[in-house]
Amino acid sequence: MLAANRPFSFVLFGASGHLAKIKIFPALYFLALKKRLPADYSIVGYARTAMTDGQFRKHVADAVKEYVLEVNEKVLSSMLEHVFYQPGQYDAVEDFKKLATKLETLEGSAKDVVRLAYLSIPPTAFESTLRNICAGGVNEEHHDFRCIVEKPVGHDLSSFEEINAVLLSCFKPSEVYILDHYLGKEAVRNAYYLRHANPVIERLLKNTLISSVQITASESAGLEGRAGYFDAVGTLRDMFQSHLIQIAALLTMRLVNDTNEIKTTRLDAVKKFYLPPATDFSEIVMQGQYGEGVSGGKNVVAYKDEEGVVKGSRTPTFAALHLMSRSSRWEGVPFFLRSGKRLKEKETRIAVEFQDSPTLVGKEGTRNRLDIILQGEAGMKLFLQTKLGGSEPKFRPLVMEDPLVCMGDCLVEHSLLLLEAINGNQQWFLDAEEVRSCWRIIDPVQKYLDSKKAPLSLYASGSKGPAEADAFIAKFGHAWL
Repeated sequence: MLAANRPFSFVLFGASGHLAKIKIFPALYFLALKKRLPADYSIVGYARTAMTDGQFRKHVADAVKEYVLEVNEKVLSSMLEHVFYQPGQYDAVEDFKKLATKLETLEGSAKDVVRLAYLSIPPTAFESTLRNICAGGVNEEHHDFRCIVEKPVGHDLSSFEEINAVLLSCFKPSEVYILDHYLGKEAVRNAYYLRHANPVIERLLKNTLISSVQITASESAGLEGRAGYFDAVGTLRDMFQSHLIQIAALLTMRLVNDTNEIKTTRLDAVKKFYLPPATDFSEIVMQGQYGEGVSGGKNVVAYKDEEGVVKGSRTPTFAALHLMSRSSRWEGVPFFLRSGKRLKEKETRIAVEFQDSPTLVGKEGTRNRLDIILQGEAGMKLFLQTKLGGSEPKFRPLVMEDPLVCMGDCLVEHSLLLLEAINGNQQWFLDAEEVRSCWRIIDPVQKYLDSKKAPLSLYASGSKGPAEADAFIAKFGHAWL
């Protein structure tokens, strides 16, 4: 059973923000509930909002009760005894010195304490926060230290390099943990391990058999209080720059027996993806934005009318992207990635469509397909054909399926990744070169989308997305699955 292997101090910068409320506090509660935390630990919130320890504990408790279905009050109360707060500005080194003093007091005589700084803050506050963590003594040399940064780091390759330079001016590479929470999802990791454990699946996954690969991440929700962040970032940076490219990498990366090599081989797979040659970027990407409609049984406003969205915003809430891989096993296979908000249902799916059977050309039947459903009703489906009764060879679909339900040591993604960070396991975190490789793919596409040359298709909330997405993939002889 995975558990924290040493005492720790966890400092959450941006502790009054949205991500902390919906993800981090529930993740910490789950670790307490499942008895994965050591006897000695501290959770310290840091933000500009003025709060006492008691007020912050109520803030944490309210968040857990809002976003966790059933709460064990005894466990929550016990965890809150380890929760503290330090108000401060991100550009004030004196406030960071006060934080360092508070940490020393909380840690007392505990030995071998690891300190973790989690940056749940706007990108504009990154540089000053990172510099003051160092200048203020938060990462004292006698403590092992982890700096956890949520993706996307920066808004393009150039801004990432600036942030990375600040990170490396203060921290060792071994102290930097770039977090993509999709890599903490057991079902997403299974995109690799299903291949690793099942040779029959791995042998099917090669270009001599495959017609196309589609990776879809559809969300039924809208902005959920993140308008300020999302309107500046958009779908391509939010979902494609790491999440969807990482899923594609897990599907295509070389299999290894040594888990220490996973990070290296995943990076190699990411670096092999490229934008296909095209005379126009409209052959590579399309974008859309949701309008009014019905979502979750409720009438919802259009994106441009959401509170916090800039008037007249052209920020896409939907995108579809065409990629290729230089891997010899995948050469010539088109990868179609798509993601959108306010769609009909919430699901993340890999669909591998196989080539037509030469014996069924012109006859009834559909292509064989393997679906790995990572989110939603997680499971695996193999679409085959079986013969109908009679003299003529007519066929009907045969679907073989089984749910991918996590069994054993199951944790939600942020809980799992936080434990791995405490224990110094970096294999499911990104490193700088992985982030660079993703930005190299996304930057030219984002530049095109930011130009007024790129059409912005509208779609109704609660629909399957813009009709133009169907036309986009149809140009390549495929349809969305």
